Amino acid sequence: MKTFFTRINLTSCLFVLTLSVLTNKAVSQTAPPPIYKFQNPTLVSGTAGTVNATYRFPTVAPGVDALVKIMNMQGGITLLNIDRTADGYGEAFQPEYQVPALSNGYIDFRIIFVAPGNSNPKEQALVDCSGLDIDGSLYQGAALKEYNNIDLYGGVCTFNLLNSEIAVSTNGTGFLAKNVTGNLFGTLVDTAATQVMYSVRNAKVDTFYYRVGANNLLPGVVPRYASLYFKRFLYPSTGVLSVNSLSDFKGVSQNQEINLHWSLIEGNNASNIVLEKSTTANDFYPTAEFPVNSQSKTQQNFEYTDNRNVKGSVFYRLKITAADGKVQYSNVLHFQIGGKDESMLTVFPTVVQSAATVNISVPKKQNAVLLITDMAGRIVKQLLLALKDGNNSLVLSGIDKFQKGNYIVSVNTGSQKLSSQIIVQ
Repeated sequence: MKTFFTRINLTSCLFVLTLSVLTNKAVSQTAPPPIYKFQNPTLVSGTAGTVNATYRFPTVAPGVDALVKIMNMQGGITLLNIDRTADGYGEAFQPEYQVPALSNGYIDFRIIFVAPGNSNPKEQALVDCSGLDIDGSLYQGAALKEYNNIDLYGGVCTFNLLNSEIAVSTNGTGFLAKNVTGNLFGTLVDTAATQVMYSVRNAKVDTFYYRVGANNLLPGVVPRYASLYFKRFLYPSTGVLSVNSLSDFKGVSQNQEINLHWSLIEGNNASNIVLEKSTTANDFYPTAEFPVNSQSKTQQNFEYTDNRNVKGSVFYRLKITAADGKVQYSNVLHFQIGGKDESMLTVFPTVVQSAATVNISVPKKQNAVLLITDMAGRIVKQLLLALKDGNNSLVLSGIDKFQKGNYIVSVNTGSQKLSSQIIVQ
């Protein structure tokens, strides 16, 4: 979540792990759930900022209070403020914390909806909540990466399927989102920053758990804060998968080959998996088939290397058929492939309104500088990149702040300069 410094707005998708999952607990909706407002907490028991401290948030919804208890603190983490209100969203639950250098620390909160003035759980028909701005911080090759875990005892989890900077997986009955890039993402918490947020929904909830933390490999302590917003958001290319089938789906490209890996969780009900491929992200066709859970074979981990005419833009997804015949689709992985041992820069779309995807293919690991300049040569954006050998896929946002006109996107690796033109409308 946010530090209190200016940060770069960059999305990196070297490894994209995107998952949307549905538990077998039915989630139906007859009326929109309230946007619970967590404001004006008071300490009702324990010592503030320590394990077992309990806070009451009054009137989070009409006729509903919330009791928030600190259940666990690990890794030397310190709670600075139970609910930061200086920025972010006033209605969100925003614990502010810090993790020591070279430490992985987290806080577990238990949140109970109760009737006003007492501690008796009060079941809510439907609860939506979203973990916002799960980003990180980079310094001299080291990174701090945040994570959230939202446990509504199951439910539906959705997030950005194409340009995510977080890896989302099931964690028992909860959903764990970990930042995978370490990039700082904007100067303020923003519900439009779908690359670093996810949403969870479940029915008949009176108690749930929320974990906030960070794996801090930086040489110092940086104050952070989390933001749990009680609202559901729409995400680009959202899909739904059963929690009892797919665990993850990811890949990396190198030397005109794409290595894909996916896993099924133990006890899954899949009977057949078809890996599908596309060059347009719309018209997918089967490229490999994998029977699972047959009498002679119960495989959970799968790998596939595609080296057949892999050039340009290519997309992959999994078609998963369950034992009962139901079909579901995975998230989509996207790669932009150049020639072997060639450096290549592509930007799409070339006519940009708010954000553009930049694919940089390099034959070896190296640092680079990305510049966006106007036609007068003035630099309007500058980023320092740590490129890996192979394809690096980045999303540049904030372009809607530029004046309309023509711009040059260039990447300088020291040994060569790559460039491409975009038009901002």
